[in-house]
Amino acid sequence: MRILGISELDNDAGACALVDGRIVAAANEERFSRIKQHAGFPTRAVEWICSELGLKPREFDGVAIAKPPAEEEIRLVRAPLAKYSWNSENHSTALEKWLTRAAFRFHRFPKHARSARALNRELEDWLRRSGMEASRLYRVDHHRAHALSAYHASGLDSALVATCDGQGAGVTGTLWVGEGNELRKLQTVFLPHSMGNFYAAATRALGFLPNRHEGKVTGLAAFGHPSEEDLNVIRRLAWFEGDSYHSPCVHGAYPGLLRFRDQVGKERFAACFQQILEEVVTGWVRSGLRLTGKVRVALAGGVFANVKLNQRIAEIGGVEEVFVFPGMADGGLGHGAALGWDQDLGAREAVHGLEHVFWGPEPREAECEAALASSAWEWSRPNNLEVEIARLLAQGKTVAVCRGRLEFGPRALGHRSILYQATDPTVNDWLNRKLRRTEFMPFAPMTRSEDLETCYQGFTSKSSARFMTITTECSREMIEKCPAVVHVDGTARPQIVTPEGEPFAHRVLTEYQRLAGLPALINTSFNLHEEPIVCSVSDAVRAAGEASLDALVLGPYLALLSQRG
Repeated sequence: MRILGISELDNDAGACALVDGRIVAAANEERFSRIKQHAGFPTRAVEWICSELGLKPREFDGVAIAKPPAEEEIRLVRAPLAKYSWNSENHSTALEKWLTRAAFRFHRFPKHARSARALNRELEDWLRRSGMEASRLYRVDHHRAHALSAYHASGLDSALVATCDGQGAGVTGTLWVGEGNELRKLQTVFLPHSMGNFYAAATRALGFLPNRHEGKVTGLAAFGHPSEEDLNVIRRLAWFEGDSYHSPCVHGAYPGLLRFRDQVGKERFAACFQQILEEVVTGWVRSGLRLTGKVRVALAGGVFANVKLNQRIAEIGGVEEVFVFPGMADGGLGHGAALGWDQDLGAREAVHGLEHVFWGPEPREAECEAALASSAWEWSRPNNLEVEIARLLAQGKTVAVCRGRLEFGPRALGHRSILYQATDPTVNDWLNRKLRRTEFMPFAPMTRSEDLETCYQGFTSKSSARFMTITTECSREMIEKCPAVVHVDGTARPQIVTPEGEPFAHRVLTEYQRLAGLPALINTSFNLHEEPIVCSVSDAVRAAGEASLDALVLGPYLALLSQRG
């Protein structure tokens, strides 16, 4: 059967197509519109999927979206706050409670209602243009869609499944048991408790954009060393108790957070939020593991974009495997929506496990050749492209790659990547400057699966590492030989490359190791700061030129940007 799944529309909208249970195409709107985390109906992404499959929207057997109708969504978001017993909570002051309620009533609720209605109009417009009746659109619950994605993509036949984010239809977290082809819900956590909103408050207080720059907080946190007294200040805002997490008054506590930030400094402030996030969410997941007796965990939702948190979950005693869905945030909900249709109305033919996430557009050879022919660069079509790339990398050149199908999700995994040797500890400064990025953000390594035990210590969650969604401790050899990809806390966020999953990158690494004797390369996303990862040939040519990189792989071609043809 052919199923089109559409994500939540208010953040990083995207779409996904399942055919006979397998993902055949998926992409997010930002890659086409060039608007970071595009909000709105993913018109271009859907059009590309339809073109790729040779179908019109109404010709799919099923169309699903991970979003309720606007008025129902507004009701679902407001209902938990109306029922919440504010007087039962004794961690917050009366002023913080009053400010939190005021923030929801006069700011967050009206803003959400305007957004929900506007996005619903976009959805209705698309249905009309597509000649589809609204009754054909199947609605899948937000957190169920997250859970379905995590469990089915994990390939596990038995697991605890956890979802956690800012909120979706008034829910901020869920726990499920996955057995065989079935998911059974154990727990639902409602607003005002939100670990996503908790961490977003730190993001805002540090001068970053909430729901976009949380990774910068994680990177900054490694430089801070808070005292127990510091941590206790933030424990008032979020804690684990009973069988759930609690975080009711983050909005009302925000003025005090700004004073605390100024008192302890940005690094300690970030470290406080990171440590409490880890403490609270691991406590919640641990309680689910005890309740179910499971030893494997599947995760989805924006909170699990936090790679350090995912490492802490993997370190819970008795845990054998942690899988994080590669499109863990709302941009991946189209996949879950399609799975929901398959489970509820279809043939239940969804295939468990992921071989890769290369489901987006691919540059056409003719387009690549035309772009290079009109450039001033020296370019060629090497007989052995991987050998030539490895040679340039061994010479200390920066090589941008735009080849093969675009990755789905927030990570570049070798098809839209910038590669560089991992030996230069100053690269964080100068390459981030070229890309207009924050200099304290660490680069990630790309490593062959054969070298995993040489480079990393105690690594159990190999499936997550294929998609760069978890950190791990580095070996002494890795720290000494590849310092550019080791963060100040001695960890790295690796992409483990197998010859079956990504043969091109594996061959580049193998040849590079032969030439340089080193087991890892820097792999950072091919984009300039605040731009989406490059999608098209023109995106790649512009970004490589503006960043003054040394070489560009464009499809089967190799261009030397520092040399003129």
